[in-house]
Amino acid sequence: MTRTTLLLGLLTSLALGACQPSSDMGGEQAAAPTAAPTPAMPAMPATPPAPAAAPMNTTTYSLINEPTWVNLFAGQDLTQFNRVGGPNWQIVGDVVESTSGEAGFLVTRGSYGNVQVTLEFWTSPDANSGIFMRCQDPQNIGAANCYEVNIFDQRPDQTYRTGGIVNYAAPLAQISAGDQWNTFDITMDGDHLMVTMNDTLMVDTNDDSFAAGPIAFQWSAGTVRFRNIRLRPL
Repeated sequence: MTRTTLLLGLLTSLALGACQPSSDMGGEQAAAPTAAPTPAMPAMPATPPAPAAAPMNTTTYSLINEPTWVNLFAGQDLTQFNRVGGPNWQIVGDVVESTSGEAGFLVTRGSYGNVQVTLEFWTSPDANSGIFMRCQDPQNIGAANCYEVNIFDQRPDQTYRTGGIVNYAAPLAQISAGDQWNTFDITMDGDHLMVTMNDTLMVDTNDDSFAAGPIAFQWSAGTVRFRNIRLRPL
């Protein structure tokens, strides 16, 4: 290697050394690299407002007072009735019965138009009885001036036998009442007349012959017993 080449290499090394910063040299040092800014967290969505409460129903409902059932006979006495005619009505246990005497009635002291009547009855097979509704004359009671819900298994003309309304509606079914307890549910609402016997519909008809009147319970023959007689106005 020539002296010239060595000299050039030495000069080059000195020049490069002069360009490098020295930790011992005064003056401003190179600034430290700035950290990258932390990205901002996305804002959380606002809590959605609670749904508005449904408006309260401010409709006012009126209470319907159901008509009260009234016991006409519950086994204690006959103070709710007048006696018409001559049956030997007597109270035996919780039953009022007649077995003899002249034909007649137990007639309610009150008069009723739109009404529902329920009761239990027992008759001998030869009995002739009935429930007379909306009677026009409480001293003169009959099928001509009342609605007679018949109890008469052996009626000669079977058209209006037990469960029918004499002269107005034949029974829809044939049920004999003799020698057993039976039920009647009788409804008279305006001109709509209904009779149910032992949970069987016997009459469903319309008639406006009589609007209101007392109710009469008949004895004419045989043995007739009634209990749990009650009603409610409609």
